[in-house]
Amino acid sequence: MSNEVDAKTARERAKAIAEQRRAERRNRKRKCVVCGVEESDKTPFHAHPEGIGPACKDEVACLSRKAAGGR
Repeated sequence: MSNEVDAKTARERAKAIAEQRRAERRNRKRKCVVCGVEESDKTPFHAHPEGIGPACKDEVACLSRKAAGGR
C-alpha cells in the first residue's frame, strides 16, 4: 500500500515540476540572434531569413545596435 502512495506522490510532484518549467519557459523573454536585445513592444521580432532564430523586424536599427554594442 505504501508503494502505491509513494508512486502517486512522486507522479504528482513530477507533474508540478513540469508545469512550473512550462510556465517559466512561457514567461522567458526572447533575445534577437543578431544584436541580443530582448523582445518588447518597441522591438517586435520575426523569424530570421536564414532560419537561425528570432530577429528584430527593423533590420537597420538591429544592425546599428549590434555595431554600437561591439565598441
